[in-house]
Amino acid sequence: MRAKPIYKGIIMLSDRFSRTISYLRISVTERCNFRCVYCMPAEGIALAPRAELLSFEEIVRVVRVGAKLGLSKIRLTGGEPTVRRDLPELVGMIKAIRGINEIAMTTNGARLSELAEPLKKAGLSRINISLDTLRPERNRELTRRDFLPAVLKGVDEALAAGFTPLKFNAVVLRGINDDELGDLLRFAHQRNSQMRFIEFMPMGVARKDERNRTVTMREMLERLKARFDLVPEETGNANDPARGWVCRRTGARVGFITSMSDHFCGSCSRMRLTAEGGLRPCLHQDAEVDLKTVLRSGGDVAEVEDAFRRAANLKWSGHQMNAFVPIYSRREMVRIGG
Repeated sequence: MRAKPIYKGIIMLSDRFSRTISYLRISVTERCNFRCVYCMPAEGIALAPRAELLSFEEIVRVVRVGAKLGLSKIRLTGGEPTVRRDLPELVGMIKAIRGINEIAMTTNGARLSELAEPLKKAGLSRINISLDTLRPERNRELTRRDFLPAVLKGVDEALAAGFTPLKFNAVVLRGINDDELGDLLRFAHQRNSQMRFIEFMPMGVARKDERNRTVTMREMLERLKARFDLVPEETGNANDPARGWVCRRTGARVGFITSMSDHFCGSCSRMRLTAEGGLRPCLHQDAEVDLKTVLRSGGDVAEVEDAFRRAANLKWSGHQMNAFVPIYSRREMVRIGG
């Protein structure tokens, strides 16, 4: 077994497979103003009472302890994080924590027209915007809402606020939006931003038999070759889940998140904190440590550290979904924090 990594005299958080955990994805709410077909049932979900969600102070306490264990990157997710009231306040509180070098957020973009500038001023570093289609009617079908104009306005406001480059995320579903790959890529490139295509993952019991919707990276690349001169990216962040490619003609980048066809578990540095205070080692793994009880029962720093280490030790070597093994989270994506 390799020696545990040490930084400034502290044993950094790592799992049973010697992977260092440096990245915490925090779901700030289960609520969402969309009802995306791959994320939530049309009728929504039974939401936890607001009192059961972690407060900003509790989230900050978790991050402060995590930073002492080597966490340096935070990503705010949901649900939809921008529906959590006073979100810029939370960003500012996390920004003040020593050791946190980056605060990112994944959003559907519908509220960015009013929040992009306050979030930037509070210290948010980067934004990923979910954008599965550019077609209004298709957008209504995918999100079961009519917010595409608001999303596009939010894109403009995010760019104006200085969030450059943006990253756009599209979940690609066979027979639904897989004919828009080129249009989405061009949309991102025109804004000096990166498009990232995500292989559909059949999360939740209701979608466990929909694996035929998955379009693999290899197939996407074949479709894009006719319009874009793409070559593999020579350098990149080993912990980035996106496989990077570059257009030789323009230098624009595109990423593929290959959770199904070629998972990236070997370099995973992530852990998740649910809105209800569960520390989860993996999006696809039905395991978590109840951190909320530790926090609300007066647990000290050592007990919070212990919760982090217990969660890290639950982490699998790999989620195995690329082999289509029938192991699916019983919780919907929106309840976990995608």
